[in-house]
Amino acid sequence: MFKGYISNTIGHTRWILQSQQTILIPYLEHIKENPANSILSIIRKDRYKVLGEFEVTHANKVQTYLVKIYKYPRLFQKIKYLFKHTKAFREFHTTYIAAMKGVPVEVPVAFGERKHFFNKESYLIIKKIRNSRTTREYFKSNPSYKERKDILEKFGKIAKNIHDTGIKQDDFSLDNFLVYSDEDGERRIILIDFERVSIQGKSLSEKHCIWYLAKLNRARRLFKHTDRLRFLLSYTGGNFGYCKKLGKQIEWVTVYIQKKDAQKFQRQCMQENRKFGILKNTKFYGYYRKSYHPETYTMLFDTIEKMTQDILYINQFRILRFLPQASTKCNYSTIIQTWKNANALFALMIDIPVPVGIFERCFPGKQKEWFLISQMPDNCIPLDQYAYVHSNNDLYFALIRFVEHVSSFGIFSKALSSHDILIRKDNNNTFVCYLGNYNSFRINRFPREKNRSVNTHIIKQLLLVN
Repeated sequence: MFKGYISNTIGHTRWILQSQQTILIPYLEHIKENPANSILSIIRKDRYKVLGEFEVTHANKVQTYLVKIYKYPRLFQKIKYLFKHTKAFREFHTTYIAAMKGVPVEVPVAFGERKHFFNKESYLIIKKIRNSRTTREYFKSNPSYKERKDILEKFGKIAKNIHDTGIKQDDFSLDNFLVYSDEDGERRIILIDFERVSIQGKSLSEKHCIWYLAKLNRARRLFKHTDRLRFLLSYTGGNFGYCKKLGKQIEWVTVYIQKKDAQKFQRQCMQENRKFGILKNTKFYGYYRKSYHPETYTMLFDTIEKMTQDILYINQFRILRFLPQASTKCNYSTIIQTWKNANALFALMIDIPVPVGIFERCFPGKQKEWFLISQMPDNCIPLDQYAYVHSNNDLYFALIRFVEHVSSFGIFSKALSSHDILIRKDNNNTFVCYLGNYNSFRINRFPREKNRSVNTHIIKQLLLVN
């Protein structure tokens, strides 16, 4: 069925393996999630998937392989996949078909399926490319102008190739493209992660192309305007007129997608999932962001235990203490809404202190307390503490740029104060503005031009007051 592959059954697991990778056969029976007799080093795991890696030494060369183990913990899933192809097979198959269509990919070296009544798992093995980075990591590393130009042009061509060959990548993002240098030193870019990919027989419609390009455009803050233009010119084959038209459509759809993302984050931040967790112990209950190390939360909880003031700054973290009181309209619902607002703004990529977690502390017989934790930007101060607000033109233009960005999504609250705006200077000595108060912004459906007029007026009034 697959050219260049052989079939091999080990125990209850049937493997499809690249013919030139038969050196892996002795290792296959040891690819298990269980640490006993397993060769895997676990990188990441959850209820449905395990990601690990192992090394093979052959002909004095060491090759690292990545392994995905898909699990089916629910009875419904176990029954469903008795009659359907497993996730590993679907990912292998779509990657293989994409390669046959000429799309640059890293085709898996093997996949396996273990079916024994309701006991079922599936496996995918991929060669790990040395010194490779996702495109997000690559652009964050600030490559030279020449390298950046080269990769952007190649990126535009591969994106066009993907759409012309009918590949629908629902997770079309910078994290699903890999940049590396081959043995000849030439920089290459490939498409990875085919978990959410389907392939149709004809090229994608312009509507679908714009939708996927808009998903990619959510990371536009990593790019200058000229970078985005270079990418689109490569995508359109140098057609500047079509490039300009496409750019406007992409910007509109990007805002729509980001607003949908904000709604999704408001739900996710109150649930247990890949990004957020629910904490329950004898002292605290609440919601937190999983991207922070457990030791960070231990340090923060130790600080909260001794905290008596309403606001505290420690190691770049801000801890706000709330005492729910009916007289001040500070209650459970308003506190939780603040947490939701914070994560909605974070999803919109508006510059804010990063929402880290919100926790309730309740001792028997004592009043409940809530603590909202945020990670603050480096060396920032409130606008009202800056001595040259009225005389510094650079600061004024930074505020206008901030207005330009946020106006795509909504308007500032009329109660916005100069203490709610945080400012700092970046490495280029340029002012950067942040919204320090999560409740001082309202998402709406009005066009950018209308929101910009309102926001500009609010900022100018703010400067007049100060």
